[in-house]
Amino acid sequence: MTGFDYEYLCTTIGRLSSVPARVYERRKKVFFFSAMPLKYDPIKKYEENILSLPSPVGYVVTDDFDFYGTVRRGETLLVFGPTRQIPRTGPETRRLAFELGVPKDEVKEFVTSMEAILPLPLDFLLTILCMLHYVFTGEKLELRDLKITDLQEPKSVPVPSEDLSDVEPGNNVDIYNAYRAEREILDIVRSGDVEKLDTWAGSAPPIRAGQTSAETMRQEKNIFTVTATLVSRAAIDGGLEVDDALRLSDSFIRKCELLTSLDSVSKLQLDMVRRYTNEVSYVRECGAVGELAKKVTAYVRRHLSEPIHTEDVARSLYMNRSSLSTKFKAQQGVTLTDFIRNIKIQEAKRLLAHSERSLDSIADYLGFSSQSHFTRVFKAQTGLTPREYREER
Repeated sequence: MTGFDYEYLCTTIGRLSSVPARVYERRKKVFFFSAMPLKYDPIKKYEENILSLPSPVGYVVTDDFDFYGTVRRGETLLVFGPTRQIPRTGPETRRLAFELGVPKDEVKEFVTSMEAILPLPLDFLLTILCMLHYVFTGEKLELRDLKITDLQEPKSVPVPSEDLSDVEPGNNVDIYNAYRAEREILDIVRSGDVEKLDTWAGSAPPIRAGQTSAETMRQEKNIFTVTATLVSRAAIDGGLEVDDALRLSDSFIRKCELLTSLDSVSKLQLDMVRRYTNEVSYVRECGAVGELAKKVTAYVRRHLSEPIHTEDVARSLYMNRSSLSTKFKAQQGVTLTDFIRNIKIQEAKRLLAHSERSLDSIADYLGFSSQSHFTRVFKAQTGLTPREYREER
């Protein structure tokens, strides 16, 4: 057989797995199938990177922790994904909808469809890729033959946890150097100082990490896991909600276990430290002081793209609205309503400065009733209209 019905293959596999499937010819998408109604293809965010995968069979794990797998035959490329090992959350999916430019009256349908995609083990997806490659070429591949492609920019910085058990007496320079470096990086995460992290990363000293395994890759992954544990705790100390910090740690560790090169582990390690530092910075910019404010901040961030009412926040904290409002004002010095508004304006500033999304899209994503409402609130808070703020960045 020299010809294959690629559309039939994609449709059949898509129905069996619930994973969206596509056919590309010379980098142009000519077919898309999804068992769920997906008018907006989630691949758009990473399409160029995925189409550039050089190997006949490959896969990527995105910074959203989604999997995409590819099988190439000549100028034809089949792409399956996204899927993931754990279910999506509503805020993650709404953020993706915003990045894809999904109109507000279609966001609910998009979120419902994306959350209906079944989480699958990565090995399941890779087995499908190997099977298709065998059908196309007759070559048998094992899962261990497939290598992850890292979509992130190459950056490298050591962030180890030091094991002192095998250090020779008198070799204190290495011990103190490693300990100081560890303290510095944890302090940076705890304070949410993104600028200091960039400076530190540019001049990080060489660090001797303790041996945790006789196998080099296992050693680096062990160090990564310890680093994830330390920086997640530092982030919690800095104000990040416990559930959010630990969930993020688990996601990074799972991604690390899929990597196959020392450089990719090192790059992911810096990305993880940077992500935690940014998360703490965000919480601190919101002005959260005390456990109650941190819990409110976490709730607002999880529901950022929805209208948020004080009754909803109180219910999530198992408090009545009046008690929460009184206690919050006493502890924080501002009303709960003003605090929620401030968090949304902080996010609006980020989006205005670092994205090209329209003002109407940003207003809708942040749960404002209209662009004019968003403009009034933003100007009252900052003294500038959203457009003026963006022009000054």
